[in-house]
Amino acid sequence: MKAVYCPYCGGRTKRNGRTSSGSQRWRCTACGASTTVRYDDTATRLDEFLGWLLSKDSQAAMPGGGRSFRRRTAELWEVWPMPVPDGELHRVLHVDGIWVARDLVVLICCSGERVVSWYMARSENSRAWSALMAPIPAPDVVVTDGGSGFAKAVRETWPRTRVQRCTFHAFSQVKRYTTTRPKLQAGRELYLVARDLMGIEC
Repeated sequence: MKAVYCPYCGGRTKRNGRTSSGSQRWRCTACGASTTVRYDDTATRLDEFLGWLLSKDSQAAMPGGGRSFRRRTAELWEVWPMPVPDGELHRVLHVDGIWVARDLVVLICCSGERVVSWYMARSENSRAWSALMAPIPAPDVVVTDGGSGFAKAVRETWPRTRVQRCTFHAFSQVKRYTTTRPKLQAGRELYLVARDLMGIEC
């Protein structure tokens, strides 16, 4: 066992009975201070958590029906892995926000092949979009749904990047107002134009 040193003076300690809860008590041979040692098992619990997370097992399959596992790993659910930008330059990037709770949105930036980066925020405002975009090299074109705050963020962060409105979101917005069976002629024509957007190919 590793030597235990006094947290107050740094002197060596020796065993000195146990506490009422059964923990080993240590007394400093230099200053006489009494202390207990709490071993950090965070790394071990993280390995257990990741082992379950990356497996096909359910929590109910864990020993104790998952109750002990949830108790040991409760704080690890609060850990949110942050991306490390690789600096790769992309010609076209797509950005969007996914709401996972009332006051929590995950802003995501992806290329045609993979997720490039993401950022958690309370709302889709310009500061949040800028925080997502700043570490990423400016692309030639960015495709967006036109959400709030993005226009200001792209002007400040990627001023030379051209902005393309997502055709699916444009079509969905038109359909929301016209419905799929518009009663007025203008509505029918607008709906057909919006529907044609979905067939445009580059």
